[in-house]
Amino acid sequence: MPSLGRLSLTVCPLDATQYSRDPSSGPVVNRIADEQKRRNEQSRGMWDRFGPHRDRVTRLLVDSATAGGRLCVLGAGNCNDVDLGALLDEFREIHLVDLDTDALRSGVSRQGYEDSARVFLHGDVDVTCIADRLGSWTPEHPPESRELDACLELAATHPPLDLAGPFDTVCSACLLTQLLDSIVMALGQRHPRCLELALRVRAQHLRLLVELLRPGGTGVLVMEIVSSATFPDLPKIPESRLVETATRLINERNFFTGMNPLVIHASFHSDPQLAPWVETAEITSPWLWDLGPRVYLVCAVVVRRKLGES
Repeated sequence: MPSLGRLSLTVCPLDATQYSRDPSSGPVVNRIADEQKRRNEQSRGMWDRFGPHRDRVTRLLVDSATAGGRLCVLGAGNCNDVDLGALLDEFREIHLVDLDTDALRSGVSRQGYEDSARVFLHGDVDVTCIADRLGSWTPEHPPESRELDACLELAATHPPLDLAGPFDTVCSACLLTQLLDSIVMALGQRHPRCLELALRVRAQHLRLLVELLRPGGTGVLVMEIVSSATFPDLPKIPESRLVETATRLINERNFFTGMNPLVIHASFHSDPQLAPWVETAEITSPWLWDLGPRVYLVCAVVVRRKLGES
């Protein structure tokens, strides 16, 4: 798989226009969960637009499959990212995880597998364990330092999730960007500790991906790098030039906050809590994901867990 080289992390704006909210709507019980539901409702009818992206993600998962294996998809949402029929041909079980239970039910029903004994839904699951806290914060009313310290500690000492693991393959389906965006929603990008919390959540998510794997299993971290909001020429780039374009944009520090794929790739070998578990980590070739108002540059980091950890 082509390498994009090695660069350091920088902080760049998230695609705030895509995720804009009506400031007059007032507070909700959990702004993070509410916003996630809104986004899922917005994309529920976009099955056709997801097609090429879905084919890429599904192929990565099919290629990772072992005979009679079990698959877990984190951030499955409306299931627009995955072809359940193609995956059921390769896996004996599929476990779909999301904060939004209604989205999972709708997505599975649309693909005709609501009665399948091999498809398991895990709704109302907060993979960070801090969404409730984030959902009560706003940039206008940020938490006190002690609240933020407690949140950082909770993110670092993530309790186990009851997801019926371990699994042969675990996919994070463009979930990491949403997790980091929720921190920006809660604190505002100018908050002096926004990046600190974002990096803690990112590290925790990478560990979760690996922890859910059986020894020898494969993790697939699908991630958006940048959108046409900050690189308007993105839709015009031919596939043959996407690696070159991705490298240039990363060098120019034009990517979503915390979503430098080179740094994430390196983390699997440099993080002392990850490295003992990881056999290999590779970055796939990037692809374009056209969602109408925005086109995204996407890639995946594919990780193999060691058969025996040191």
